[in-house]
Amino acid sequence: MKALLLPLLLISVVACSDNSGEQALKDYQQRIERVLNLDAESTGLKPVQPLIAIRDLKQTPTDIRLDLSDAYATRQCGLDQLIGERNSSLGRLYSPSKLLHYELRLLSALENCLSQSWQDTALQQTLQDAYKAKQADINVSVQNMLLTDSALRKELIGTAKTLPLQAAGFTETWQALTTLNQLTDYIADKNWAAASDINIEQQLQQLYHYNFIGRLQYSLRISAHQLQQINNLLQPISADSLCANQRETEQLSILSNVFQKYYIAKIQPYIGQLNDYQQQLMPLINNLYNDSPITPMLEQRFVASHLQMRQQLTQHVTWWQQLNNSCPIKLQATEN
Repeated sequence: MKALLLPLLLISVVACSDNSGEQALKDYQQRIERVLNLDAESTGLKPVQPLIAIRDLKQTPTDIRLDLSDAYATRQCGLDQLIGERNSSLGRLYSPSKLLHYELRLLSALENCLSQSWQDTALQQTLQDAYKAKQADINVSVQNMLLTDSALRKELIGTAKTLPLQAAGFTETWQALTTLNQLTDYIADKNWAAASDINIEQQLQQLYHYNFIGRLQYSLRISAHQLQQINNLLQPISADSLCANQRETEQLSILSNVFQKYYIAKIQPYIGQLNDYQQQLMPLINNLYNDSPITPMLEQRFVASHLQMRQQLTQHVTWWQQLNNSCPIKLQATEN
């Protein structure tokens, strides 16, 4: 039975299935209820604390613009094109992510301009002042992107949809988060050229397309909730009531089949997958949102839900272990 105590350490290969993780857990509960002739009262999933509204998170960056004559004067280093872009009708409507990318390109251009020789010392000083101000202000644009961009908000708010037993998009999500972390590292190092080369929109598109983070947080919550309901069913039932005088009964035999068919074949590997996703993605999310205003909401959605899921799983496996030690069913983990 000890093999059954390792579901959080190993990722099993799951047989192809179109079922969601939530449905697999519900099926497992229904089979247990049927075998034990129980009728559990289902409780709804508790809501999480909503994210802080965008209007309360968005900051206003310093608006630093050069006049048209300066723009012409800075044509030699390409700054005039950026000034024109920001002053265009599209530039005035940039999303937080596009505005951050613009600010990074502007800093890179300003850095390049200031590396050149200038006869107009007044303009050079103007560029220097603008460069210092933009550097001091860049974190405002970073936070606006992380906290108010629609693609990221979709992930952080979550969705009432679990990841399937085999989920696509993990690698792409991990790569997008890793790239965004690299972006913040470049910004911290004031490596504006490298930061401006990162295609922020592409990373956000990957996150939005797969919605992996949004589904992961819901999967953690619903898995913890469903396991708790199953545990509430099983805890009052003693091993003696299922195998008096240590004799195997038809009911016990059917129950062990339910364990093998649903828990071992589906639930164990699914929970293992969620655990693996959480352990690999959460450090990247934490690094991006460290000490942000929404950190408590993310802790509740991911860390607390993950911990509750593990606790409920341990309790569930302990019940089966006690049954296996008391009754002649000899439960064994099967190869998937």
